[in-house]
Amino acid sequence: MTASVRDSTKDWNALLDEFRSYGGKAKNVIQKEGPLGLGLFPIDPSQPVDLRVPKSLLVPADNVELRNGAAVIKDDGAFPTGYSDWFRRYQASYSWGAEGALSVTRFETGLKNLPNNVSALLIQLNLYQPEHRLSGKTFEDSMLRRFLNSRCLGRKGQLLVMPIVELVNHSPKATNWESKPDGSVGVSGLHDGEVLVKYSNSDPLQRLMGYGFNAQEPFGFSLSLQFRHRGQVIVVKGGGGRHWFRPPVLEQKEKRLVVQQPLLGCADYPRMPLTLFLTACQRTSRTDGRELFERIHQANTMALVELLKRLETVRNETACLLRLGCLNQLTAVSHHIGHRAGALTLTRNS
Repeated sequence: MTASVRDSTKDWNALLDEFRSYGGKAKNVIQKEGPLGLGLFPIDPSQPVDLRVPKSLLVPADNVELRNGAAVIKDDGAFPTGYSDWFRRYQASYSWGAEGALSVTRFETGLKNLPNNVSALLIQLNLYQPEHRLSGKTFEDSMLRRFLNSRCLGRKGQLLVMPIVELVNHSPKATNWESKPDGSVGVSGLHDGEVLVKYSNSDPLQRLMGYGFNAQEPFGFSLSLQFRHRGQVIVVKGGGGRHWFRPPVLEQKEKRLVVQQPLLGCADYPRMPLTLFLTACQRTSRTDGRELFERIHQANTMALVELLKRLETVRNETACLLRLGCLNQLTAVSHHIGHRAGALTLTRNS
């Protein structure tokens, strides 16, 4: 073991000792570089990992600000003495200052510098909203907000920073965060390799635009689209994830039919998307549910192909990420085969 590795391990262990002194749990984990970038790994894979942040140490994202480039707690009155100083050092060495600031700035700058025809289509499809992404007082503050949005726990309409636990990377095949009745959050159990959790239910392009990385998500939701079908304007509100197992809401608004976040593909339950859509159509007495479902699919495919065409000659890292995201999205929405006959019965939770 080299001196730098020894020093790094010593600093990490000292940081965790302090974290535990404030009531946190951090057993059998170390931060190191992996296939997904910096992440947490078990020190001994034969032993369980136990990570937990008590409710008292969760930091509201709107209580974090930049001071001289460092992410700090603005008002530390509700936290244990010394915790804000620990939080500042943790962010500087292992989170925001480790690779967070660099990675989020690189991705957002790449989006900002895309050709106008690419940006215009991303905006039209509601994948990119510059005014919301860059809403901070300064560009640096906007980058911190983007970073925190991708690392926080959402609870009762509030975003909460989860020190140490937020270093765990995402996998759509993993289980969710473990939230306990006492308000704590964490992850535990045996892990052969990197410790991973599922951040949320999403699809490839939502994941990429929200978090800055690609993942082969099992769900495919519609993009935001508008087209004519049988003489009527169809407005599809894109996105989704939280309530993927429920039929989409269809609303007739004057001469427009508004379809809210339809699920178009599901790798684990390929009969689910059409079943949910047909159920929604039955509730609104629409007889062309299957045809409309296929029309929405067609519109999504055409939009993704057009985006790929516009990206074809763009040569930068963000364009490469977007190209892969489009291909992953096409794969995700392709997972639909037939439907379930009879009444819809669902017992599985999201």
